[in-house]
Amino acid sequence: MPSAIVFGANGISGTAMLQALVAQEPAQFSKIVAISRRPPQINLDDPRIHFVSIDILNSSLNEIIKKMRDAGTQDASHAFHYTYIAKNDEEELTEVNKELFHKALEATAAVAKDLKCFLLQTGYKYYGVHKGGKYLAPIPFKEDAPRHEGLNFYYVQEDMLKEAAEKHNWKWIVTRPNFIIGVTKGNFMNLAVTLALYAVLRKELGQPFTFPGNQIMYDNIVDHSAAINNARFQLWCGENLEKTGNRAFNIHDGDKIRFRDVWPKIANYFGLSLPSEAEFFTIPKPKPGEIALQLSVEEYAKDKHDLWRKISQKYGLDESAFNYATWDFADFATGRTWPDDGDMSRAREAGWTTTVDSFEMYKEVFEKMKRLQMIPKY
Repeated sequence: MPSAIVFGANGISGTAMLQALVAQEPAQFSKIVAISRRPPQINLDDPRIHFVSIDILNSSLNEIIKKMRDAGTQDASHAFHYTYIAKNDEEELTEVNKELFHKALEATAAVAKDLKCFLLQTGYKYYGVHKGGKYLAPIPFKEDAPRHEGLNFYYVQEDMLKEAAEKHNWKWIVTRPNFIIGVTKGNFMNLAVTLALYAVLRKELGQPFTFPGNQIMYDNIVDHSAAINNARFQLWCGENLEKTGNRAFNIHDGDKIRFRDVWPKIANYFGLSLPSEAEFFTIPKPKPGEIALQLSVEEYAKDKHDLWRKISQKYGLDESAFNYATWDFADFATGRTWPDDGDMSRAREAGWTTTVDSFEMYKEVFEKMKRLQMIPKY
């Protein structure tokens, strides 16, 4: 019976893949080997899941191979890779993630001799959305868009995957989501979590739910990619290799949304008012290509640690949740002036028909945050 390997099983995407895998009939995958540096952060009552703690970056290749072999990955048919380490320096970011992926590929090849498919999740950074300007691919982003100049560790990883797949006779698949919406215990780093924490601060201070960015970004398309929808698509790709093998795919929720579509709904969810029309934007409309903020949430949050401590005590919350917010990313996501608009025609033509409501995915994250005692149950 085939088994699956999930690298980075404790992250938002890896956890979503575990949930998608256990929803399958046992005949699909008799064993699911979940690999992560930390102990398991999710409680899925399924005997097929085997958690293996491996510090891939700091372990030798032989050590990784032994642990994977001991976990019974020899009959694995599919591998899914989500491992990622953030670094501010681009060269260091590239090198550390190149090393992580190299070891994952080499260890898998050494152990899983009958592997059919290795899937790598990258993202819209492939299209230069993190840089903008001359680095940005033509809009809407298509999978065969030319690569931008300079470093991009996604390019390095994709080239490594294709080379390994050809060498070992695997099918390779790359999926490219955008804003990944989800949450798991101990790993809260995504836009939905940060906006929820920002909303709680505004509510407790009696302040309106001010959009941090500018007029252009409020109206721009910003593709969202729910973690569970990504995982289901990735699993579907692995089951339809005749259509998906050796191809890259954009994946988003399928509903082309803008911040103007979800911002009022998030405000309403938390019982917050919006600024008046006259005060909704307090900065001049920026020029295309610029980054402009009317309120930096990163700066806003800097002096709110004592407030959060009081909020945590008042509602019995996990005080450490505040430390997991990616305030700087929220600034970047809302302060740019270029869209995140990916073409999903390739996935549709291959047969993927699912569309999910992005705001409903926000709500699911908020509800889970309440259960994890990250935000109050207003």
